[in-house]
Amino acid sequence: MAGVKAIADHFDIIASGTIGIWTAIIVATLLLKKRNISWKDLGAVLPKGKKEWLKQIGLGIFAIASIFLITILVLYVLKPAFGLEKAADAADKFSFFLGKPLVLVIYIVIGIWLGAGLGEELLIRGFLLNHIKKVVGTGKASWLVALLTQAIIFGFMHSYQGTMGIVITTLIALSFGSFYLIAKRKLFPVVFAHAVFDTLTMVGLYLAESGVS
Repeated sequence: MAGVKAIADHFDIIASGTIGIWTAIIVATLLLKKRNISWKDLGAVLPKGKKEWLKQIGLGIFAIASIFLITILVLYVLKPAFGLEKAADAADKFSFFLGKPLVLVIYIVIGIWLGAGLGEELLIRGFLLNHIKKVVGTGKASWLVALLTQAIIFGFMHSYQGTMGIVITTLIALSFGSFYLIAKRKLFPVVFAHAVFDTLTMVGLYLAESGVS
């Protein structure tokens, strides 16, 4: 994943992260197939029935709320306490769609919904979390180790955002991993939460940086 993303970044390919993520998912799919495990077994299924849809969307909304709480905690407690810093050029990564609404929409579909939302949740919460747990062993302690490990990995995947970004995304990964387990290992709530929140973030960045009122 990291290698493919680095190559895509070298050639300035848009949504390089999405390319890297889905390359890793292809590899993960092959590994799962060898073990007779499907993505459905890891929670990649849509809700069934109105009640289940409402329940999982509700969990997704709570997951989104947790992101706002985490952001407030980091900004007003952890940042001043530990001197966390946001990378000055973090937003530059998304400058390609500023002032270009069609490009923004395409990026939201490909980079956010397919990449960050579906792709990252399949790979990190679906594949990585479950397989770290299997490596560690059985029992609740193994789930805790898996939760912490996948969160740390997810945080450092966002190192381009600076120390503050690493801490925020690590805590978000802990939250999403917890909601995944609360949902009885169903991915839809965290895919929904991830995609919706990132969409709101990108639209907010677009409006702020493009001077749209």
